[in-house]
Amino acid sequence: MTGVQTCALPIYDLTVARPVIRRRDGEVTVRWPGTRFHVAHAPGATRDVVFLVGREPSLRWQQYADLVAEFMQDIGARQFLAVGTRPALVPHTRPAPLVLTDADPVFERMLSMTSETSRYEGPTGIQSVVIAHLRSLGIETGRLSAMVPNYVAGAPNPHAIISLIECIDRALGTSTDLEPIRDEIRGFEEQVVETSEDPAGMRANVDRLERQYDANAPEPEAASAADLPTPDEMLQGIEELLRQHRSDGEEPAR
Repeated sequence: MTGVQTCALPIYDLTVARPVIRRRDGEVTVRWPGTRFHVAHAPGATRDVVFLVGREPSLRWQQYADLVAEFMQDIGARQFLAVGTRPALVPHTRPAPLVLTDADPVFERMLSMTSETSRYEGPTGIQSVVIAHLRSLGIETGRLSAMVPNYVAGAPNPHAIISLIECIDRALGTSTDLEPIRDEIRGFEEQVVETSEDPAGMRANVDRLERQYDANAPEPEAASAADLPTPDEMLQGIEELLRQHRSDGEEPAR
């Protein structure tokens, strides 16, 4: 796999997306925020795969989307799948369900999943902007999301990583070694509880989510958005957790 940095447009506010210092063998380097395309020639795959990895731009989103489209057209890529996570009322101790949304039929066939149609309206992120622009140019698009616990939605989640990789492996005919990621699961699950301000309350909440998950959850690789908690249900769960904190005489975490 090789990495190529292609984004020369000034799109980052460095007071928000700060550069990072790295030290290796006594040498100090500065890693600047940016967007990189990585080309993968995966053994067993019938096609090459290009991964776009980068931090969400602070500026010039339309020009950024133009650059992504130009790069795809230059290399002859005609399909774009956005991969990410979505907060939901699921426990951090179970496999992450997946949902495919707003996808062209090619991704339904490739991933063996039925695409759901999103009805969301409101503020959005760079993924949606890029997808809308690519779709307007005739490029096939879709979004594959792993459902992650709303109480640790921002933390790296090995369950979500494994679910996404397994799904993509099935689609491409590849086989990724997941043991290094599986080795992180136990530490991740323990850390979520131990770092909570109320470990006992967290365990009770997780137990409740586990019962709901085990009773109702579909298979991780075939989750349907209709079977997952609605935003209202998510909000109700968060409010319930906050009420539990208040009843114990504690201020909710901020």
